[in-house]
Amino acid sequence: MRKVLIVDDEPSVRFVLARTCERVGVPHAEAGSAEEAREELARSGTGRHGGIGLVLLDVRLPGDDGFTLLGELAGRTDSPFVVVMTAEDTMRSAVEAMKRGAADYLGKPFDLPRVERIIRDLAIGPDEHKEGEERPPPRMASDGERKRDGPAIETLIGRSPAMVEVFKEIGRVARTEMTVTLMGESGTGKELVARAIHANSARARGPFITVNMAAIPRDLMESELYGHERGAFTGAAERRPGKFELASGGTLFLDEIGEMPVELQAKLLRVLQEREIDRVGGSRPLPVDVRIVAATNADLTRAVEESRFRRDLFYRLAVVPIRLPPLREREGDVVLLARHFCTKYGEQLRGRPLTLARDAEPLLLAHSWPGNVRELQNVIQRALLKLPSNRLAAKDLAPLLPATAAREKGLEGFVESVLDGPDPEGGRYQSALAALEAPLLAAAIARTKGNQLRAAELLGMNRNTLRERMRALGLKPRNDDHEEA
Repeated sequence: MRKVLIVDDEPSVRFVLARTCERVGVPHAEAGSAEEAREELARSGTGRHGGIGLVLLDVRLPGDDGFTLLGELAGRTDSPFVVVMTAEDTMRSAVEAMKRGAADYLGKPFDLPRVERIIRDLAIGPDEHKEGEERPPPRMASDGERKRDGPAIETLIGRSPAMVEVFKEIGRVARTEMTVTLMGESGTGKELVARAIHANSARARGPFITVNMAAIPRDLMESELYGHERGAFTGAAERRPGKFELASGGTLFLDEIGEMPVELQAKLLRVLQEREIDRVGGSRPLPVDVRIVAATNADLTRAVEESRFRRDLFYRLAVVPIRLPPLREREGDVVLLARHFCTKYGEQLRGRPLTLARDAEPLLLAHSWPGNVRELQNVIQRALLKLPSNRLAAKDLAPLLPATAAREKGLEGFVESVLDGPDPEGGRYQSALAALEAPLLAAAIARTKGNQLRAAELLGMNRNTLRERMRALGLKPRNDDHEEA
């Protein structure tokens, strides 16, 4: 049984965590500062038998902060597990904690059942674990990782549990050279996550190169990625380096990897295996030093089953898969993001941050956001362009979210918002129909528990038409989809 050291300058927090340790049945000690923690560590030592095996560590402490102590603990030969705690529940603090060697990260206020699970998992030594249970190894940062400070990046916004898990994964993988595949719907911020991984890695001072596979013509993709020699094909007047060479020493972000033609996938697989490329028309391979981060909004597993994506390449790319949650699964983040965009675009458009009115929040929360964060960003920008005051209110958002306004105000309110609002592109009639279509199809799919055939029958339409409209609107089938033959 390992001892738990609680390090926090707030007595009330220490009291709650101490009672939690007592409920779990593990011994504990307390410290109000990094210096007191060092004294307790020196007294008790660290180790399996009687030593401190888990440190619950607050970031903000008098004197040295928690990250300083985390760096010292990560350098020990018998390092205890460290769980970082902070009220500043942001992407940067979560990423920094995991990158510096923390075993886990907790935002305040605590989810006490989760705290109990962490204490049980990390404070009970391997001898006391049930047979067959595995205990995770300590995460230890190298000296270089602890001393390096990454460059500033655009911050990912979010405090929901789903996004905190993403932040923790960024911190874990940033310290490695592993290939990462980001999976998520369009508009969930895959490129921002890729940039965060790069900015927090040892390659941060190298280039970050983005390639959108869906935007490159099929016949130019090979040359774009690998470069070509002079005279390799008609129009190749000079040697040109490809994206792999341009990304040397840094990170290459392959967006929409599912759009890569099958005939080029074998060549990418060879690059991942051999770490060398062949220019088009070249006579010898060239070594490349590149980390790959791929992204897709497609179901690669289904693409593999349908022979549209190589199975061996899928396993090479998805060494570390990270799922980005859609906005509808990020409880509490919609309003947080809306306020962020009001500040950001208010300063750009008006020279000062704008505020979000309280009455706008229910409207934002009621919308399903099929376009995710990108849709929310566009809605806020469009609303701010014609905003008559310094506050973004429900009446300003209602014309841009007519279907949601209809649910909030009823049919009469929906009609009024369509007729009284600004004339949208394509006309009011088409805009109103489009606004109602997405929630109608989503409701039909939910009503039939994901059965697209029955949903099509319920709506009086062909199943193929339903699929096409769902694809066009960015609606995803439910995870528990099942279709009748």
